[in-house]
Amino acid sequence: MANKILDRFFRAIDYLLSIALYVIFVEVVVEVSARYIFSVPIPWGSELSQTLLVWITFLGSAVAMRQGEHLAIRFIRDITPWPFLKRGLEILGNLFLIAFLIVGMWSGYLVVARTWGLKTTVLQIPAGILYLAFPVGCFFMILGLCQFLIANRHNVNERV
Repeated sequence: MANKILDRFFRAIDYLLSIALYVIFVEVVVEVSARYIFSVPIPWGSELSQTLLVWITFLGSAVAMRQGEHLAIRFIRDITPWPFLKRGLEILGNLFLIAFLIVGMWSGYLVVARTWGLKTTVLQIPAGILYLAFPVGCFFMILGLCQFLIANRHNVNERV
């Protein structure tokens, strides 16, 4: 049941990421056209693109984490001849990763709390919206990592 809910949730994130990428593409084409063809810059364009790009980065990272596609440094694990040590290194690496993501969620929350009252220059939205991408991305990376680890708990070589 929980697996199906997470599958639907991450599928929705995939769609949102696709829409955000399309919006950035259209916005950049319109902005470049307006600036260089009509000599009328769009003041809010770069701010919108910047915000969407930050959100794409962190939500996309969560999707990559869930699919086991994050970059991993495995040379120590790979040169270890003993399977139990490989598994131990795998568990230790995952624990460090989860600890890092929890610290990222907390520190990201602190930054969001400090910047929420500030407004962006052009769009006049809370500046914390830009910074909110990091703790939200860390939370979804934890969910994605847990789901990946549960799905691949018997296969050490499929490590994130």
